[in-house]
Amino acid sequence: MKSILVVSVLLCFVFVVKSLDNGLGLTPAMGYNTWNDFRCDGITADNIKKVADKMVELNLVHFGYEYLNIDDCWAVTRDANGVVVANQTAFPEGIKAIADYVHSKGLKFGIYTDRGTQTCAGRPGSQGYEEIDAQTYASWGVDYLKEDSCYATGDHDQAFAQYGKMRDALNATGRPIYFSLCGWNSWYAPVGYTLGNSWRIGGDVNEWESAWNSIEINVNLTSFAKPGGWNDPDMLVGSHPGSAVYLSPEQSRTQFSLWSVMAAPLLIGANMLNMSDYDLETYTNQEVIAIDQDP
Repeated sequence: MKSILVVSVLLCFVFVVKSLDNGLGLTPAMGYNTWNDFRCDGITADNIKKVADKMVELNLVHFGYEYLNIDDCWAVTRDANGVVVANQTAFPEGIKAIADYVHSKGLKFGIYTDRGTQTCAGRPGSQGYEEIDAQTYASWGVDYLKEDSCYATGDHDQAFAQYGKMRDALNATGRPIYFSLCGWNSWYAPVGYTLGNSWRIGGDVNEWESAWNSIEINVNLTSFAKPGGWNDPDMLVGSHPGSAVYLSPEQSRTQFSLWSVMAAPLLIGANMLNMSDYDLETYTNQEVIAIDQDP
């Protein structure tokens, strides 16, 4: 009996250590991400401040949109100590200053990296730098981390191990940081809950065909989603032609509705600085949001 108890305790210990222990993602994340709006162009402190101001002006926090996430193209290199360095022209005061500004607006701040040697845009990746990157992000006040999968192995076990290293590094900081895996494949779903708060299950959504593809993939993965971890069919695409990618108004609204039915993260990728009345009406529909946020 004693040996059984010891084994049970050890198994519980392994489970705790090998899970993301941050208490976040009890409902799907809601917020904004720069990628579908800006791509690499315009990723500057000034524009991020304008986005934060606009999110406040549109009262999006009231509807649950709490994260303002910078995607790729903010970093340029690493210093002599291995610390990732932001583009000094775009972020002259550094990333912590912009995180502080976002926090001052009542929002949470997110940032981007990659589990490989480089990001998708060729910026520094986190492979081999997981601990120092996690500590750096925590010191900056980061609340959300998206980790992509460019320039990285496609081997399943190695991919899980790499994401596991960042998971453990984030846990070790003591700061609750929502961890978003971006591996673009459905095979993350069965183990996703042990690694992060959400996991991408398909490719980027840039037009209606890719949106529908993510829907068809996700319908077979619903059993893996639960409070603390969610299937992620990618970010929302708005209908304003001023953003890097956009759908028709009807397609954009349909995407939002279907994402909510699937209990997917709702990360706005529409043109935030020139949000159309139609898109704002879509994204602030409280009945649809309630469906998405029902645990």
